[in-house]
Amino acid sequence: MSNNIFKFLIKDKFNFKAALKNFKFYSEIKNSGFFGESFYRKTYSEYLKNEDPLTHYLTEGYKLGFLPSLNFDSDAYLDTYPQVRNAGINPLLHYIAHGQYEDKLVQSAYPIRRKEEILETNLMFLNNYKFENEPLVSIIILNLNGLPHLKRLFKDFDKKTNYSNYEIIVVDNGSSDDSVKYLKALKNELPIRIIENSENVSFSKGNNAAAEIANGEYLLLLNNDIEPTYGWLNEMMGAMLHNEKVGAVGAKLVFPYYYLDKNKSYKIQHSGDIFAERMTPCCLYAKNNSNPDLDLFDSHLNGTNKCIAVTGAVMLVKKDVYMDFGGLSEDYNYGLEDVDFCLNLHKNGFNTYCCGSALLFHHESSTRVKNKDYFDNDKKNYKVFWNRWGSYLSKHLLLDKIHNEKFFSVKDLKIVFINDNPNFDKPVSEMVKAYSELGYEVAVISNIEDKYIGNSTDIVISLADEYDLNDVIARGDVVKVRLHIDSSMPQASIVSSDSVKNDDVFLLDSESPVGFALDIIDHIEYSLVSCDGFLWD
Repeated sequence: MSNNIFKFLIKDKFNFKAALKNFKFYSEIKNSGFFGESFYRKTYSEYLKNEDPLTHYLTEGYKLGFLPSLNFDSDAYLDTYPQVRNAGINPLLHYIAHGQYEDKLVQSAYPIRRKEEILETNLMFLNNYKFENEPLVSIIILNLNGLPHLKRLFKDFDKKTNYSNYEIIVVDNGSSDDSVKYLKALKNELPIRIIENSENVSFSKGNNAAAEIANGEYLLLLNNDIEPTYGWLNEMMGAMLHNEKVGAVGAKLVFPYYYLDKNKSYKIQHSGDIFAERMTPCCLYAKNNSNPDLDLFDSHLNGTNKCIAVTGAVMLVKKDVYMDFGGLSEDYNYGLEDVDFCLNLHKNGFNTYCCGSALLFHHESSTRVKNKDYFDNDKKNYKVFWNRWGSYLSKHLLLDKIHNEKFFSVKDLKIVFINDNPNFDKPVSEMVKAYSELGYEVAVISNIEDKYIGNSTDIVISLADEYDLNDVIARGDVVKVRLHIDSSMPQASIVSSDSVKNDDVFLLDSESPVGFALDIIDHIEYSLVSCDGFLWD
């Protein structure tokens, strides 16, 4: 659409004054350098419907708070000149028509200013390691029709690494765009090798194939939708070489600016993994240990911290370790292969670290479309994952919560009592107090018809004989305890279920409710430590 007065009348709902202004200043705005047609089209494509970007901005976009370009911060202009905001005037139109002649101030958009601030701040936390010898690092990148991502990734790539000894292996999974042509053109600037596949192989297969031909002593798995910042590889190698028994090193990943989701913009996307609870399709799932309310440079996010797993989007590992473990499991298809690998490291005595001084932007939303196929694939991956790690995870998560270590999960141990007998109210109250003093979360259910325990409960203790613990609605790995204290020999038992092979009856050695509470936890802990997996393994 061009600057046609009649089309503006239609778009402005026959508001002649608004249509006339938009028509009059259309060309001047277009040529001002403050409206970016390609930026606007790309950023707000779902709103345009083949419409002329500037016409959309002038008639609708500015009302929605859309940016005309990265060179003009609409919000800053309106905040500086509230009379423009109060009048409901398009800020860019106002500047072109009046503001520029009145020496009104304009500034680049917040996304640019904030990003520059982040980059400058991160420089203060860099260790800038000096290495006597720099081991060769093989950087492995998978790509499928990701030309825009590759261009962003490789912009000033060598300068940003602050590490000289590396090679790059790009696994191209049958791209139909100009990705391969672009990569070949980079060979004069960067040490790049290309594996050209005719089909889209899985994340595991692609990385494993590249690892086989890698010359490096270390492998660095890197997504193509990553935007590095200065010093990232130097910092990760420093974390690898300056810590003991290191299996893998990850990085602090930050979301870029999302014009349609400002609450997500420039927030922590990854700072190491933890596990959270749910009922289906399995009892525990991996999630990023990132609080969106934290400042990017919160004190505990800047150092190198031990964690249970890091994302394969940016993962550094020694090649010998990677190959000894068979690389990434090819039973997965783009999901959980990184968590699987890190759990294998943990099981074999290796440590995984997240290097907080290595900061990279992860343009995650551009690589995955979360449709039905995505969720179906996610379920398949979790089925493989849970069959392999469910018992191990349940054991270690419960021990983690018992000891309040907050390594596998940030949640407190949750215990639910089932009691419908007023005669037991006092001992239950004493047990609740004892558990609360240990830092556990405790609840009491008096209605024995209530079978819903929820996905956050770890241990359920029933004093009600008529309460069928096998009917509780809870996670499959919840520990079910039947407690008998109305006799001279108080006892408890781990109740049989589909998962537990036999009743595990044990006497309570203590003579007080507080002692009973501690005896139950001690017995569960002993049972966990004594087995390879969960209680029933």
